[in-house]
Amino acid sequence: MAVKDDEVILGSGKLYISEYDGKAIPEDSVIEVETNSVGRIKGGASLEYKPSEYEVTDDDGEVVKRFITKEEVTFKSGILTWAIENLEKLTPAKVSDDSTKHVKTLKIGGAKALKNQVLRFVHTKDNENKLRISMVATAGNGFVLQFNGDKETVIDAEFKAISQTDGTLVEIKDEYTATV
Repeated sequence: MAVKDDEVILGSGKLYISEYDGKAIPEDSVIEVETNSVGRIKGGASLEYKPSEYEVTDDDGEVVKRFITKEEVTFKSGILTWAIENLEKLTPAKVSDDSTKHVKTLKIGGAKALKNQVLRFVHTKDNENKLRISMVATAGNGFVLQFNGDKETVIDAEFKAISQTDGTLVEIKDEYTATV
């Protein structure tokens, strides 16, 4: 079986977030549900892997060995359609709902620890195969709610990966159709 490796990926995807239970990242059918969807995306999404390295050189200035001393994975996405409950996932906050007054209130501040979330981004390719990015992360970069008269409000969300028990920071799964 050969795999076609010259695909062009075009377009954005869907973003799902749920609270991490400290175990494994859930199966696709568990996390990729409407209740975990953060809403429609605007401005795309990006994944950045950034290692820090230490370089060992000898007295002649030749590199003998390099070590990775730190790794960072950051995922960014613009969220176009959102509910106040989604803002709770982007910061240490609490949402309360007063159903008698029909008012939801988001209170931000006072919390010291960030909640670990499972983040799943799903891009559907032209052939309906899916590219999935999964990570356990925190959203500690905050957000800006900008209300302009001539533009929609988009929340720029940023998530930083947390190491899983095996050291994994991010998992990328790419479905493919085998060719004969």
